[in-house]
Amino acid sequence: MDTLLQGFMQIANVSTIVWMAVGSIVGIILGALPGLSATMGIALMMPISFQLPTATGIGLLLAVYCGAVSGASIPAILLGIPGNPNAIATVEDGLLMTKKGKAGQALGGAVVASFIGGIGSLLALVLFSPLIAKLTLAFGPAEKTTLALVGLVIIASVSGDNIWKGLLMGAFGMGLAFLGTDPFSNQLRIPFSKYLATTPLSKGLDLTSTLIGLFGISQVFIELKKPFVGSQHVEPVKIDHIFPPFKKILSMWKIILSSLGIGTLIGAIPGTGASIAVFMAYNTAKTITKNSNGKLEELGTGALEGVFAPEVANNAVTGGALIPALALGIPGDAATAVLIGALMIKGVTPGFHLFATNMSLVYAIFITMLIANIFMALFQLLGVRLYPKVLGVPQQILLPLILILSFIGAYAIAGQATAVGIYNLGIALVMGLIGYFLKRDGYPIAPIVLGLILGGMFEENFRRAVKLAGGNYLTFFTKPICLLFIALSILSIVLPIIAKKRGKHR
Repeated sequence: MDTLLQGFMQIANVSTIVWMAVGSIVGIILGALPGLSATMGIALMMPISFQLPTATGIGLLLAVYCGAVSGASIPAILLGIPGNPNAIATVEDGLLMTKKGKAGQALGGAVVASFIGGIGSLLALVLFSPLIAKLTLAFGPAEKTTLALVGLVIIASVSGDNIWKGLLMGAFGMGLAFLGTDPFSNQLRIPFSKYLATTPLSKGLDLTSTLIGLFGISQVFIELKKPFVGSQHVEPVKIDHIFPPFKKILSMWKIILSSLGIGTLIGAIPGTGASIAVFMAYNTAKTITKNSNGKLEELGTGALEGVFAPEVANNAVTGGALIPALALGIPGDAATAVLIGALMIKGVTPGFHLFATNMSLVYAIFITMLIANIFMALFQLLGVRLYPKVLGVPQQILLPLILILSFIGAYAIAGQATAVGIYNLGIALVMGLIGYFLKRDGYPIAPIVLGLILGGMFEENFRRAVKLAGGNYLTFFTKPICLLFIALSILSIVLPIIAKKRGKHR
């Protein structure tokens, strides 16, 4: 009880509430603008979060996360254009409801569904993350090595149509993580170390600048390549009733529970992501509505059920993805990968050590997640009539603004150290160019981030495990937990290849 109270006191201040409110609004706007994402929003806000107390900074990032995930439903419903791939399943019924004159109910229903998904998955996070963290007590260096391998391989294997591109990007990220100094000998491991020893590069890549470049600046370059379209044309939409009838929501209890379970479970499995969860939830809802004997509307006809199912699942992924992120240090998706990076820069290492030594911060994270979902629902409901206008922001204004914010963020991290600030600007720009070319050619970015975060963990534990085993590299095949993780890694590569071959055969 004392630690819970301490956790509450860390965020019981006006500053935290104001910053979380700002983060929620920024997240909703970013989610509503097609092409932008929660990951990009978190990367852009990271420099600000570092100037705040730990709990407040994490609360800001979580508010952006929850807001962006939910905000993607706005263009999906009004324009038929999903704000990000996670809102694709919302398009069909959402757009049809708008054409039927039920845009208000569709937008309001999406908000209610998002809130249910977020709060439901938060309960799972509170219940299961401490238990999973305790299991890591059985992990030695060998187990941690194979755990890092699982996290890297699983997400790399499902981060695009080509599994080998994903694995290659994961390896590239690990290569970047090895820049700087050797963790054991403290010797420089960068090219031209004789000349670069006194530069900031001797400490390796700055993680924040790298993330801003890969997700923020690269996306601006991608959008600049497309022809300017001025602004999105949104037909005048009459919005009357925002809240769907309470009786209607109760009648969808089977859809809500199934979507909540699917979203939380899929989110908790590293590398799966919301894109899979929303379609699984949508297909399950189709079966439920067909067997409801007319009590529920069939999906694909402009039914509220077709908005509720994917939106509950979509936002349930947020809490589910934080379970392995906090308990194991393995991100559930790209957004939580950036969140883990923010925690580590703050000096907070996810895993059992966090739960054992800083439980008050864990409780503070749980509470900020609750507040983030409340703010998401509140601001999105208040802005139902306002946020659609955000879709009309011209690209000529939006893209330069994002680029300026990206550079300011990268420079500001260094504080008063001008040389380091210029170095960070260079890293952000170079990574932005690299990210642009990779995105252009269909290479996924998320595995690079994972390689950066997990690369150090993998190397350090790998070398320690081999040293403890007297130089025996087969030690990883003598431990049951290691064998389980190795098997999962192999399956995560083999199964997608088999599924793809079967798809081609059909």
